[in-house]
Amino acid sequence: MRLLPKLYRIRRKAENRDNSQFYLLDRYKYIMENIKDVLWAMNADFVFTFLSPNARKMTGYEPEELIGHRMPDFLVEDSRRYVHDVTVKFGKKRMDGYAEEIILMDVQFICKNGSIKWVEVSANPMFEAGKFIGYIGTTRDITEKKEYEGQLDQYVRDLRLVNARLEEMATVDAVTGAYNRRKFDDDLNLIIKQEKHTIPISLILFDIDNFKTINDCLGHKVGDRALQSISSLIIENIRDTDGLFRWGGDEFIIILPATNLESAKSVAEKIRNIIQNYDFGIDKKITISLGVGEYKSGESADQIIKRIDNALLTAKSKGKNNVICC
Repeated sequence: MRLLPKLYRIRRKAENRDNSQFYLLDRYKYIMENIKDVLWAMNADFVFTFLSPNARKMTGYEPEELIGHRMPDFLVEDSRRYVHDVTVKFGKKRMDGYAEEIILMDVQFICKNGSIKWVEVSANPMFEAGKFIGYIGTTRDITEKKEYEGQLDQYVRDLRLVNARLEEMATVDAVTGAYNRRKFDDDLNLIIKQEKHTIPISLILFDIDNFKTINDCLGHKVGDRALQSISSLIIENIRDTDGLFRWGGDEFIIILPATNLESAKSVAEKIRNIIQNYDFGIDKKITISLGVGEYKSGESADQIIKRIDNALLTAKSKGKNNVICC
């Protein structure tokens, strides 16, 4: 009679063990059906061999419709090429002995209804007896994340455009399109601070002869158009590395990097001739007077500007439409 209770206890233990296993299976099933990520397995050729039931919610396909088909076949063309490149790279790493790292890919999946979703694929390579047999991993819908990133990228691009426009407004003269005096001060002081004396740097200061009579007789709008035309002519006829700056009123300064005094004088004469021969569309010839100087080591910004300003005054006193070097 004592044997019966013992057998009963053994039977109850077996039942409890079986119930525990069924309980765990139920929990795994519950997890697979309720998590947002799709669980899957693929062979070495990216053919689906298993998908969790929630694949339908994410893609519109029942798992059975995807099993037996290659994952890249459900991707847009760019994503297919990307997966191919990643696969080739992974294959090389596998040959080099670095085969166990998880592969992360953001790709665009074509759903059953034709819509496209961004998904993040996390693929963990599987091996059997040292042989690569495929992947096991998860797929997560990141469409909203990508849309947010796209909006953020557009915001950053817009912000950069606004900043560039603000920078332009802060450094460019609104009337003539030449750089303004603030930009000139910054550039010249930077040149002086760097003191690259082995490379000559020259400056040209000029103004328009009898500009006041143009404003007084023809009006300020005509005067502004003349300033704009002169600015455009000079920008077209100097190097990209040179800089034209509006000093104030009808006065302009040109910075000529890597240019000695002789070459700067040639540039000044070229500009003078272009201006005097240009048709400004008014019943009056426009000319300019120019002072030219090469920066001397140890000079301050005020000193070089004073030298070329004196040269400009000399050009004016000698009948205007002249180039004077200092």
